[in-house]
Amino acid sequence: MSDDNIKPSALVISADSSVVEAIIGNNTSDQKFNARESVGEVLSNSDLLQGNGIIIFDIDSAGGGVEAAIDQAIKLKQADPTQVLIMVGEKEPLSEILKSNIQPLVYRAFNKPVSPNQIFLAFKSGYALHAELVAKQAAGEDIMTVGPAENKANLDSLAAGRKTNPAIYAGIGVVVLAIIAFLFLGGDDEAAAPVVLNSTQQQTAEVAEDSASTVSITNELNQQAANALLDGRYIAPKGDNALEYYDQVLAIDPYDPTAYEGRKTVAESLRTSYDEQVASADFDKALETIEALRAIEPLNLANDKLTDELGEAITTHVKDIKENGSAEDIAKTTAVLDRLGDEQAGASSAAAALRAEQVLIANIDDALEKGNLTPPTSGNAYSLVSEALKSNKISKSNSEPRVKALSTGLLKLANAAFEADNTEDTSKYTALIKRLNVDREGLSELTAKVKAKQAAAAAVAAETATEAAAPVVEEVKPEPQKIIPAKIISREAPRYPSRALKNSVEGWVQVRFFIDTDGRPADVSVVASEPGDTFDDAATKSVKKWRFSPARNQTTGLAVRSTSISTKVQFRLD
Repeated sequence: MSDDNIKPSALVISADSSVVEAIIGNNTSDQKFNARESVGEVLSNSDLLQGNGIIIFDIDSAGGGVEAAIDQAIKLKQADPTQVLIMVGEKEPLSEILKSNIQPLVYRAFNKPVSPNQIFLAFKSGYALHAELVAKQAAGEDIMTVGPAENKANLDSLAAGRKTNPAIYAGIGVVVLAIIAFLFLGGDDEAAAPVVLNSTQQQTAEVAEDSASTVSITNELNQQAANALLDGRYIAPKGDNALEYYDQVLAIDPYDPTAYEGRKTVAESLRTSYDEQVASADFDKALETIEALRAIEPLNLANDKLTDELGEAITTHVKDIKENGSAEDIAKTTAVLDRLGDEQAGASSAAAALRAEQVLIANIDDALEKGNLTPPTSGNAYSLVSEALKSNKISKSNSEPRVKALSTGLLKLANAAFEADNTEDTSKYTALIKRLNVDREGLSELTAKVKAKQAAAAAVAAETATEAAAPVVEEVKPEPQKIIPAKIISREAPRYPSRALKNSVEGWVQVRFFIDTDGRPADVSVVASEPGDTFDDAATKSVKKWRFSPARNQTTGLAVRSTSISTKVQFRLD
């Protein structure tokens, strides 16, 4: 991992072990934390600020009240002005600090008791600010000067001013950089803009915050959220769901316990929904659920694990669908994966694979319906099924009924050929049925009938020979057996040699071979070829893969080795 990808650490300065435990103990991410009890310990060890981006400063650890906390905050920023300072403390002293001239030094401030989730939500934009300050410092910009344009202050001048006139920080009677909005914020990832109030406005805001109308509003929103939870409206529809209602409450009162507990309940409910969505293959909804969980708990690594689990669930489901799913199941899953698109790794490619299976199933069904069952007709059911099974492009649940239908059709053709005494076609169809290995009973019955017929023919031939047997003076040569020639069943086109293809060379090869009783070419040899031996190897390999119905004795119907066959294999660039 490069240095650019290493997340800066966060430093917690607090003498209160409960504060340290609340923050570090509730960390569910890979965020690295360091903890020290006082600012003095930090300033005496400059290495602590190396690679650090955020300082969480508990003002109670200053040990000297508001004034001591102000001095120590300035010293921390002087030591490294790129550090993003977050303060935690009791409301009143924290408010006093934020009325002072050091307010621009404070990035966020949170009342005690500490809410780790609120603090963690500030990390994302906090680290972005830290990176910006580091970049500005590296570019030679002055980051020691802080505050708005009308009241900029230099860190060193702030420190010097406190030695001569501490009272300046009371800010009474002047426009002050009063308590900033994010003192009361908890759930917004973006940095909140400072709110400039004078002392009168501040008092009015505090009165409004405690007013009965505000309590009434939060109560009503919490009730609406509770209703939405009961109805299962956790994150939808927009504008009328539990999460949005709780967020509205926290925008008014960031420390409302009901809203915080409600958000946790929403997260728990979403996790349950996620499991149900994955189980029912609603993967697009599961992805939306993960995104909502990340918004609620941005530093919870368990949410990243859900993403990995979703990818694994999709892979497993697609594999199961391809093996056992119906055409309807495949269509449904394909539609879901299309909706996911590139948002989830592998969804697009999985959808493409399932669509290809749907097309293949449709082509096989069309060939079966039209009776286009065997080679050499293009698009025949036997070739489509064989290729699909060989390349595992069709699920078991979709292949089995189609193989059965094809075998049944071939068996009908074989029986019809047998009744018509067409031994050649009977043999061809029988060979194909045997390869499908489905209708063993039907194949066994057909084979028995063929053998019985062959035996009867042989008996008749033997009886005729016996009756015709008589002493002869001259040796009578038997008539040559009448052989039904072998016929082609399937022919595989030769692979064009890459060198010849590259050089645009054409040619031919004259090949001689025999057909064995199993219908396979034997003793394949090259008789002649042009140019040279360029295409010899490709031609012989191709011929060896050809399949025939074997030559047969016309009388007995038994397969015999054929006589020599010669054919010319052409190589043309069309």
